[in-house]
Amino acid sequence: MYNIHNSATVYVSQTLGSDDLSGLSPTREEGRNGPFQTLRRALKLIRSMRATGMGQPMTIALTEDYHLDEPLSLTDGVDGVTLTSYGSKKRVLGGVRIDGWRPDTFMGVSCLSAKLPPREDGERWCFTDLFVNGKRASVTRYPKEGMLTLVDTEEKPRDGRYHGSPQNAGTSRWFVVHPEDLAGIDRVEDAIINYHHYWVDEHSPIESYDYESGKLVMRYTSRFSVSARYDTDTYGATRYYLTNVPNTFSRAGEWYLDREAQTVYYIPADDSVTADTIEAYAPTLSHLIEIEGEDIHLQNLELTVTTGDYASVRCTDPATGEKILCGSDGQSVCSAPGAVTFTRSARCEMTDCYLHGVGIHGVNITEGCRHIRIEHNHIEDICAGGIRICGGAVGCDPAEKTQACAVIGNHIAYCGIRYAAGCGVLIIHASDNEICDNEIHDLSYSGISAGWVWGYADSATYGNRICRNHIYRIGMGNLSDMGGIYLLGPQKGTVVAENRIHDISCAQYGAWGIYLDEGSSFVTVEKNVVFRAMSNCLHLHYGSQNVVRNNLFFGGSSPCIRIGQEELHQQILFEQNILVTDGAPFYSYRGDHSIAARRNLLWDLQSKTPVAFRHKHGEEISLADWQTLYGHDCGSILADPMLKDPANGDFTLSERSPAYDLGFSPLPDAVAKR
Repeated sequence: MYNIHNSATVYVSQTLGSDDLSGLSPTREEGRNGPFQTLRRALKLIRSMRATGMGQPMTIALTEDYHLDEPLSLTDGVDGVTLTSYGSKKRVLGGVRIDGWRPDTFMGVSCLSAKLPPREDGERWCFTDLFVNGKRASVTRYPKEGMLTLVDTEEKPRDGRYHGSPQNAGTSRWFVVHPEDLAGIDRVEDAIINYHHYWVDEHSPIESYDYESGKLVMRYTSRFSVSARYDTDTYGATRYYLTNVPNTFSRAGEWYLDREAQTVYYIPADDSVTADTIEAYAPTLSHLIEIEGEDIHLQNLELTVTTGDYASVRCTDPATGEKILCGSDGQSVCSAPGAVTFTRSARCEMTDCYLHGVGIHGVNITEGCRHIRIEHNHIEDICAGGIRICGGAVGCDPAEKTQACAVIGNHIAYCGIRYAAGCGVLIIHASDNEICDNEIHDLSYSGISAGWVWGYADSATYGNRICRNHIYRIGMGNLSDMGGIYLLGPQKGTVVAENRIHDISCAQYGAWGIYLDEGSSFVTVEKNVVFRAMSNCLHLHYGSQNVVRNNLFFGGSSPCIRIGQEELHQQILFEQNILVTDGAPFYSYRGDHSIAARRNLLWDLQSKTPVAFRHKHGEEISLADWQTLYGHDCGSILADPMLKDPANGDFTLSERSPAYDLGFSPLPDAVAKR
């Protein structure tokens, strides 16, 4: 006889279970033994146990896929609970299945179509994502490749005045596009406009479009200045494309939603997808699971399908009190929600899960969290960033502080699917976290980003360890001003160590391996390998008292190190590093002060008398002159480091390398080669 007193597991089966059963058996048996039908019933049982003093750890096991009709709330008396799969991974989905598919033709292309059922709220379906047989289908795009340019823009001063930096010059709600570019495009008002500039991408539904003049009015205003000055404004020149366009419906795996006819069209990805075999989902929930408590664990689950609609709140109209929405957050999609959210929680974890196909961030660890572990998960196909950790800023209520979380051993890839500024891991106002042993790749913006103070103000981001991560294919030419690892503001005790970072590229400027942005201070950067960074291996915008030691920076045709802004104090110390270039100076530096270097090994593959330093005025200076005239370097030498095969990414040092005579410590194999 099953009894709650002799079981630590309750089972849930949406198709075979019943909430009138005991919940204590994975299959139906004689009498009332069998699985519950709903997670609500399982949580009700556990809450009643907790209310009567039964505090033993409990497990909820899903015996099959589970379709959520509302986000799962693990709060209010469900501490000490593990949600897992019974056997192999089961899916937790936040969407509705689309049925009734039939062969059809749309825009002259053979495809499948389905008429959408009426919604309970009477509104029209207008989803922005479709998932077919477990994968995100490709929404139609115009142009198919590349982006389009603007003719003119509105430039409205923000807050009634213009600010100094070009990106803050003003905001826009309309563009003038080249009318010939969109002359053959139907239903422009049903499309989404997507545009890139600086380090953000912005998105908005289209309010109206005039085919004759080319004036396109957006529902959301732009976050930053929009520019059509392609000849001079290389930093901010704006390029755009449209999605959900009927005329480009042509490729296998593409879909299009006809909002007026409430019909969805899909071109099968291959011959195995037919009207009888297709499994298609439209997302309906903004997030899947919200956790607030202690000792709550997610294990061995497949978490998928959430909505991707997001607008950023720029400010509130003082006259009307209405929120003014714009097409982007200021950086890193910083305010967007996640599919799985932890709030005011402790000792919780998500392990061995497959999180994919979600609309904004994957995991969101918010204020008041401590000792949250995100470990050994596969996180991919994310519309914004993989993992966001965000607590209270300096001066907040101590209960709002977030600290001591761990992101360890995860595979985070293919993020920024729609919101390109999403990071693999983003840390805002959080301390003493470990971001270690992760593989992070194929993102349009920074791999790991930590800090949220511009300049030298006190910061709640400190003491973080960013170690042993493999970070590659970052930026991919889509945005600007990014890093494989990006730090911002004072961060006492933060260590960036033993990371392998490579293949960083940008749209217009700023693709750095390690980027110490405004005010970065008290950071230790050691035993990292950085190569094939389009701009520089390491860039310090400005900061104070940073130590960079025992790294191997392979700069190629660009200087290994760049210092962006001169300040009259020591900003950074370079000690016992290996700097290799291929015809470029080792340092690019905008001032005469605030840098110190000692016992580094420098090697130019093209020259025996290389340039050590390029001054802001363009003057190039040898190592000897830099040491004697400027006094910034002590004990560094020019010598071949004897790398095994740097052209193919193997930076193993020969045992005879002269770097060891300078005190260089051997690099771990996983960092030196892959």
